[in-house]
Amino acid sequence: MAEVVQLHHLILLLPLFILPFLLLRSSRRRRGACGRLPPSPWALPVIGHLHHLAGALPHRAMRDIARRHGPLVLLRLGELPVVVASSADAARDVMKTHDLAFATRPITRMMRLVFPEGSEGIIFSPYGETWRQLRKICTVELLSARRVNSFRSVREEEVNRLLRAVAAAAASATSPAKMVNLSELMSAYAADSSVRAMIGRRCKDRDKFLEMLERGIKLFVTPSLPDLYPSSRLAMVVSRMPRRMRRHREEVFAFLDAIIAEHQENRASGEDEEDLLDVLLRIQREGCMESTVIHRIHQDNNWSKYSHEHTNNSKKSTIVISRE
Repeated sequence: MAEVVQLHHLILLLPLFILPFLLLRSSRRRRGACGRLPPSPWALPVIGHLHHLAGALPHRAMRDIARRHGPLVLLRLGELPVVVASSADAARDVMKTHDLAFATRPITRMMRLVFPEGSEGIIFSPYGETWRQLRKICTVELLSARRVNSFRSVREEEVNRLLRAVAAAAASATSPAKMVNLSELMSAYAADSSVRAMIGRRCKDRDKFLEMLERGIKLFVTPSLPDLYPSSRLAMVVSRMPRRMRRHREEVFAFLDAIIAEHQENRASGEDEEDLLDVLLRIQREGCMESTVIHRIHQDNNWSKYSHEHTNNSKKSTIVISRE
């Protein structure tokens, strides 16, 4: 009787010994079907390689991984496969040699809530005819040398205004060690100069405008469960990020709609010279562009200019200016 019980136990334990070999064989088959993949550090179930990035600054963690596994590494962040290029040669292969294969920027599940299908804008549009049309509009109509030179007076006026604001803030300091928040003044300069070029005047709701852009940038760069596990419905339910993204999109589009409506009313009375929004509305009237493209290009211009300024000042440092 005891021998029969032991035999049953062995039969029950046999699959536990066979299962690892089956999983290893299946993994090798998948790798063979996908071709040669870059090396990867050891991974954990469910979270993948996220534990390698925990407890350290991401760029330093990536540096350490590259030192161990080479300049081109495959990471799995949750369900998300990420290829990291950490050398000049690897980056050149991605950005130049195989640029067409990497021309389309990936859109995460949360970004899709802000940019629905067909509304990605020039930054996130898939490489194709729509992207080429948007790029042509930007290069020929919005960013041509003639158009940029036409706004020279705007830039000069805003720079002078910035310098006067810095001088006034330094002069009003109660002590030589009093700090002037130059980051705040530079943000106001970037907003005023870009918005004046786009709609012909300063934004009367500039503080709200800057707040929306700041919040949007934080939302876009913040990791979220739905982005790490795009196939999981539970991740969409438990995460607050989808609601925050939808609310932000509605707020931004309402803000842009109000600007466009007010701009059209002012133009109906006949005033001033053509600005960037006038160019987009003219192209729309000529039937070369749908109305949603205006939102897309308008958003792209705001986001690209403002995010570039904040990338160069990522620490948001406050600079000390002496009264001397």
